[in-house]
Amino acid sequence: MTARLLPFFIQLVQSYIFLIVAALVIGLFLPQYAIYLAPFATLALQAIFFLTSLKLDMRGVLAAARNIKMLVSANVFMLVLLPAAVFLLANAIVPEMAVALLLLASMPTGMTAPLLTEVVGGKTDIALVLTLTTSLLAPFTVPFVIGLFAGTAITVGAWTMFWSLIKVIIVPFVLAQGVRAVANGRIRRIAPMFKPISLLLLCLLIAGVVAKQADVILAGFGETIALQLLVLFAFVALLLALGYFVAFWRHCAERATVSVCMTFMNFTLAIYLAGSFFADPRVLLASVLIIFPWTLLLLPFRAIMRRLVCKKSLS
Repeated sequence: MTARLLPFFIQLVQSYIFLIVAALVIGLFLPQYAIYLAPFATLALQAIFFLTSLKLDMRGVLAAARNIKMLVSANVFMLVLLPAAVFLLANAIVPEMAVALLLLASMPTGMTAPLLTEVVGGKTDIALVLTLTTSLLAPFTVPFVIGLFAGTAITVGAWTMFWSLIKVIIVPFVLAQGVRAVANGRIRRIAPMFKPISLLLLCLLIAGVVAKQADVILAGFGETIALQLLVLFAFVALLLALGYFVAFWRHCAERATVSVCMTFMNFTLAIYLAGSFFADPRVLLASVLIIFPWTLLLLPFRAIMRRLVCKKSLS
């Protein structure tokens, strides 16, 4: 019996959904313990970015960064134009979610985007470039966009947010590339350990920041969850569809790649920023709940791309 359950247990503890739900539950219902994790949120995110950056091969990234026109247009659209459009639209339709959607839309591409791009049949080299460029530009674009549209919603100035992003993105990236330069062979051998460590750090981050807002979130838990999930499902579906048309002049596989990179933003960074700089608990909750529409809509998107939109080029 134990032997049969062991593979299931291993798969469970490696699941994003299970671990995020577990961290959310601990933060909400055991805040008196999880609150002790809150001061380590910055350190946890720095470690996550460091481990992720260790896997980035700069030579491969530079080799893939050949299409400057698509790269520039995708970065400008994803980091500036998209957040602006999302905020204005959300403010007119669901104003209570406008700031949360602005934060999510302004995030750089998530570090899992190259893997997800491979799942849908896109170009992983382009996904890698967009992941790196949007992440390195985020310290400059995120404070600008948030300050421009939702400056009153944050508890500190844009300058403070800028330096926080430098600390959690640029510094770990530079350190990681330095480590790669002197110990690349060893990194390859221990790379399989990075994912479980990053998942554990993510759980600690979520539990700690959620604990700070536990009382307020629980006060309107049922109604808040239902509304946010409905809006977030519509948000993700819209991004997947819209992303396909950003690079309209490119090959179908490349357009699918941009769609994935635009939709699957770095929610870990969003959770950190929501917990550190936003007083409204709905912003934090949306940053955690976004994982559910991502997980459930990826495979339908893949089916649509392969069977309908890009039937020949992705088959």
